[in-house]
Amino acid sequence: MKRNPNFPFAPAKFPFFYGWISMIAGTIGVLCSIPGQTMGVSVFTNYLIESLQLSRDALSSTYLIGTVTSSLFLTYAGKIYDKFGARFTAMIAASGLAITLVLFSYSNILSGSIANFSSIQFSTASFILMSLLFFFLRFSGQGVLTLASRNLIMKWFDQRRGLANSISSAFQSFGFAVSPLFIAFIITQFNWSTAYQILAGLTLLFVVFAFIFYRDNPEECGLIPDGKIIKIKKNINPNFATKKQYTLKEARSTWVFWVFALALSFNSFFITGFTFNVISIFESCGYSEQKALSIFIPASIISIITAILGNILSDYIRMQKLLIVFLIGCLLASLGLAILEYQIGFYILIVGNGIMGGLFSVLAAITWPRFYGRKHLGAISGLSMSLIVFSSAMAPLFFSRIYTLTESYRLAGYAGLACVVLLLIFSVKAKNPQLQ
Repeated sequence: MKRNPNFPFAPAKFPFFYGWISMIAGTIGVLCSIPGQTMGVSVFTNYLIESLQLSRDALSSTYLIGTVTSSLFLTYAGKIYDKFGARFTAMIAASGLAITLVLFSYSNILSGSIANFSSIQFSTASFILMSLLFFFLRFSGQGVLTLASRNLIMKWFDQRRGLANSISSAFQSFGFAVSPLFIAFIITQFNWSTAYQILAGLTLLFVVFAFIFYRDNPEECGLIPDGKIIKIKKNINPNFATKKQYTLKEARSTWVFWVFALALSFNSFFITGFTFNVISIFESCGYSEQKALSIFIPASIISIITAILGNILSDYIRMQKLLIVFLIGCLLASLGLAILEYQIGFYILIVGNGIMGGLFSVLAAITWPRFYGRKHLGAISGLSMSLIVFSSAMAPLFFSRIYTLTESYRLAGYAGLACVVLLLIFSVKAKNPQLQ
């Protein structure tokens, strides 16, 4: 497919570097993926359970099936991104997300139609339909749209990559933190079905926005990353320069890829499992629902601060050091969950969630272009995204089964501690492959 980066306007004619417009556009793209993210799904959970006549375990199972299946296709989607670019990929992903949201709004009616047509029980029809819809929701929203928008920002910057990502991450963290309140407000003002349709309408507006403002990289627009050649300062490590453009096969054969990818996947696993069961987790320790929900605001504040500092420091220090700090945050979050019945556990959990949430945005965005170059960024980040999405799919059922068997979530915290300790040991050799 032939791309025309100068339509409807030429980025090279802007009075300032177009990369900053790409940063804003990519940030908006990530925020538009929220209906396909965990926090977007969780707001509708109770309404879907009631309308579709599914138990909580059954709905969680459809989420698991849809998410795991979607993760199997994300590496291929990354290759499509490498071939056709950010504009085309984001538009297709957003269009698919909008259509899926509309189908969600009619899911109870569609389930009834399927049940009548095939002479099966309504709940069985609902289970089949929701498994399919969750596949499209997670693939288009959490997967492809996020991948295309995040990589868009990374391709437009080199020496200023950390600065650009710090600004983007701050807005992303704030948007993700307030989005459940925004969606809940829409549901309150209308109903859950109309809320899905409103979100679909906003997503369709983004399709037009992406067509106007998305450009895959500066080179196709006659520009260069950062807008100009920036002389490397003395305090910036010159080894950060990319010498080799790795293919997907070469990248996944390196030790460091799997250390970083599994660390990012742990974050997705823990946060998803915790968020899905947050009220139950706190109630099992004798806390109220209000206490459970109160954890997100201070954790978000820490996350925003950590993201800004982490992105700025990423221009000066090795990603390995940020990985270690990130894993310490994972360690604290797991410990906080394990000892949540004690007051100190509550505060440790907040700090841990804040650190890991903030540095996740740094590691997930900056690591791959710095370690492996930009040429095959879609395929490489797509494989990482596959692991992240797969991990998020497994978490809710893992947490709920632990609670069913032990009537407590402490074991989930201790299991997390064991995993993080192993990752910390492996991180000792997680060096930038460009140095080799």
